[in-house]
Amino acid sequence: MITAITLNAAIDQIYEVNSLEIGGVNRISTVTKDAGGKGMNVAKVLQASGATVDVGGFAGGANGEKICQLLTARALPNEMISIADENRVCLTILDGSDGRGTELLESGPVISRDEWSDMLKWLDKKSKTTKWFALSGSLPEGVPSDAYKQMINIIHLNGAKAVLDSSGHALKLGIEAKPFAIKPNEEEIAAILGKNDLSETDLIEAGKQFVATGIEHVCFSLGGNGALIINELGAYKITAPKIDVVNTVGSGDSFVGGLLYGFATGEDIEATYKRAVASGTSNAMHKAIGYIEINDVEAFMDEISIVRVEE
Repeated sequence: MITAITLNAAIDQIYEVNSLEIGGVNRISTVTKDAGGKGMNVAKVLQASGATVDVGGFAGGANGEKICQLLTARALPNEMISIADENRVCLTILDGSDGRGTELLESGPVISRDEWSDMLKWLDKKSKTTKWFALSGSLPEGVPSDAYKQMINIIHLNGAKAVLDSSGHALKLGIEAKPFAIKPNEEEIAAILGKNDLSETDLIEAGKQFVATGIEHVCFSLGGNGALIINELGAYKITAPKIDVVNTVGSGDSFVGGLLYGFATGEDIEATYKRAVASGTSNAMHKAIGYIEINDVEAFMDEISIVRVEE
């Protein structure tokens, strides 16, 4: 069992327009809704890959009820913690002319001290039976800035492992708990290191530093250029297949889903890294967020090259 946790869950709403005109009138051609947030997207990819997965997080108000309904419709089991405040809506405007998505994200609910305590109690119980966790996304207001650090410590105490994909202070503090794997992007690491731009050499050196602290896999997603992943054996560069991009929103989450699937099922490391990039690539071919075609993923894995660039 893999559990994907989204502390700031949302309703993902996608508006598709033929060509987005900023400051003008835009007529919507299609509207879709789904349970959203980064961990939800990870769970969708894991489910499509054939993994046994459930989701956790906070759910409150009419939006929280709708999120649970959408999960049930997907046959994704959930153990959401009930809260008094309302979950958020995240709007993506998909420009049909170039495939780019513009995201408008509400900040989300305010979590009380008791609700946060309920989450930690649930996690302590859950991590005694579930051995793999995805911790993804931003923190809602009211949750302590070291929330992921607290959660990873609990997960470790119960012999389980976590993959962390967040940003800013939540990522920086979460890294201190030494999760099994992290997936920051270049901008997030630049912010942590206090640099404006990072070369490939900078990323490798940063990855080595994190690995030296006890993090086993440091995964830098490079979008259409693939990924750079550092572990104790060295640094690996993984190419991404060339595709016609439809929507890149959720590709990073799909990367995490593929990565976790490989870890949890015992795939060898190179196959796991290829699956992560292949899953992110498959997502970018579709309008839906956190959507992959497993046949495409398997085909991409045969195409993708992986090179150890430094030992």
